[in-house]
Amino acid sequence: MTAPAVGRTVDVTAGVRPAVRAMPTYVPAKIDHASPTGRQVKLDMNESPYGPSPRARAALAAFDATNRYPDFAASELREALACYTGVPAERIAAGAGLDDVLNNLMVLLVDPGDEVVISEPTFGVYRSLVALRGGRTVDVPLGPRPDFALDAEAILAAITPRTKLVLICDPNNPTGHRFDPASVERVIAGAPCLVAVDEAYAEFAGATILPLMARYPNLCVLRTLSKFAGLAGMRVGYGIFPEALMPDVWRVTPAFCNVSAASTAAAVASLEDVAFLRGVIDRLNADRDRLAADLAALPGVEPFPSATNFLLVRLPVRDARPVVLDLAAHGVHVRHFANPALGIADCLRVSVGTPEEHARFLAALRDALGRAEAAA
Repeated sequence: MTAPAVGRTVDVTAGVRPAVRAMPTYVPAKIDHASPTGRQVKLDMNESPYGPSPRARAALAAFDATNRYPDFAASELREALACYTGVPAERIAAGAGLDDVLNNLMVLLVDPGDEVVISEPTFGVYRSLVALRGGRTVDVPLGPRPDFALDAEAILAAITPRTKLVLICDPNNPTGHRFDPASVERVIAGAPCLVAVDEAYAEFAGATILPLMARYPNLCVLRTLSKFAGLAGMRVGYGIFPEALMPDVWRVTPAFCNVSAASTAAAVASLEDVAFLRGVIDRLNADRDRLAADLAALPGVEPFPSATNFLLVRLPVRDARPVVLDLAAHGVHVRHFANPALGIADCLRVSVGTPEEHARFLAALRDALGRAEAAA
C-alpha cells in the first residue's frame, strides 16, 4: 500500500465550474448579531408573524415517524394540493420550498448559453439559478414607478431562439403589486416558450392566473406554503405544469420531491385548515393597509400599493441603506435593495407583522429619519 504523500498539495478549487464562479449570489436579509439584546422585530423576510395553523401545529406535535422515509412521489401532499387548487394531482410537482421547484425547472430547461427572460426589480433568486446552469438572464425592466408596469411587448421582442423560459413574479417581489392581467396574458399568448408565473403571494392578492392554464399549453404556475400558511421553516413549494411536460418534470424532480415527512404532515394539515388561514390573510391585509396609511403620514415617505404581505416604501433619502442599518441597530430589521440597476435604492421593504411590531417599526423609523436629516 502506498503511503499518502506528506505535504502534497492539491488545488481542489481547480475543478469548480466557471458558471459557479460567475454566478450572482443571492444575498438574503441578515440579522446583525451585534444588534441590541432583547426582542428583535423581524420584518425582513416576508414571513407570517402568526405561524402555522392549529391543525398544522397539532400535526407537528404528533409527528413521530422521523425514522421513516417520506412517500417517494409525495402523493398525499400532491393530493392535498390538488384539492386546494382544483388542479389534478398528476400536474403538480412539489419541492423543498419554491426555490427547489424553480431549481428543478432550470435543470429541466436551461443549458449553457440558454436564456431566461425576467423583469427587474424582481425576486433575486432567479438570476442565481439561471447562472448556475450556465444560462443567461435577459432583463426587460419594469416600467417607472409607481406603476412598475410589465412591458409585455418588450418581453416578447426580447425572446430569441435561445429563450427557454419567461419568468413573471405576480404579485411581484419586491414591489408588492399585481401586474395588469391583460399584460401577463399577452406574454403567455405570444411567447413561443414556457412562461412560469410565480404566485408566491397569490393568496394575499385573492387572484390567480390558474384558469388560464386551460387555454394556454405553455403556462406553469409556481406556489408556496411559506407565506400564507406560515410554513417558511418547513420548506414546501409546488408547481403546476402543463400535462405534456410532466414526464420530464418527474425526471428532474428528486426522490420524495425533497419534501420531508414532517413538512408533508404540516402542509397537509394546513390545507385542511384553510378557513383559519383565510382569517389570518384578512388580518394581515388589513394590518398592511393600516401600516401603509401610517407610513404615508410621515413626511416624505411613500408606501407603494401592495397585494402581498409586505410594503415597498420610498424614503426621503437618496440611499435607504443607512436608515435600514440604523433600524437594525435598534433591533428592527427590514430589507434594502442596494443594486442601483433596480432603481429602488431609496426604498426599504417591510414585511407585515403584528400591530405591536408595526408600532416599534414606525417609532424607530421616525427616529432614524430624524437622525439622517440631522446628519445631512
